[in-house]
Amino acid sequence: MTALDNVSTELPYGTFTAVMGPSGSGKSTFLHCASGLEKPDTGTVEIGDQPLGGLSEKALTLLRRERVGFVFQGFNLLPALTAEQNITLPVRLAGSRLRLDRDWLDHLIQYTGLMERRRHRPDELSGGQQQRVAIARALIGRPEVVFADEPTGALDTTTGRAVLQLLRGLVDEVGQTVVMVTHDPVAASYADAVLLLEDGRITEALRSPTAEVIAERLARLGDRR
Repeated sequence: MTALDNVSTELPYGTFTAVMGPSGSGKSTFLHCASGLEKPDTGTVEIGDQPLGGLSEKALTLLRRERVGFVFQGFNLLPALTAEQNITLPVRLAGSRLRLDRDWLDHLIQYTGLMERRRHRPDELSGGQQQRVAIARALIGRPEVVFADEPTGALDTTTGRAVLQLLRGLVDEVGQTVVMVTHDPVAASYADAVLLLEDGRITEALRSPTAEVIAERLARLGDRR
């Protein structure tokens, strides 16, 4: 079975793209290939001006650490570290290759609403606060693109909307590029564009769609399966 079948697309800088489709459509594979977590059997993937195909595993690891941010459904925070320590962990792991920008750190903590929680450990934070820590951690190295895999999947509706508004604000106010895999039409409606996948192919690209339009298009895909 082909996970991705002749997929070709461009994700412009400073935009918010959602990737959707039925279970098994290739959403996660798309994200993993686009972010350098997996290598496609054929074709090319580029982040900025850097083709990923010829890079060694070490070079890919460095690229993901320095030019890419990740946000997952599970927050993946280290329980022994405070919120601030979790946020700065990628910089500390990078050693001399990345320098901690204290002004940027303070801005991120303020922007994500964590100023009063920066010294708290994960078990002292709500789910939404933990996801905000994860988002700030993804941004601490000023990545070219942030890949988010079901970032609201573990959150209640109200908290999830707050996280989506945060991601939308990062695109509008900071010019951050965000690529998000989601199954939720409401979540996808926060994006500038929605790519619909079916059987590993992009069947449609929707521009600034409403949640209702997204849900209707997804229903059509379901009817064809």
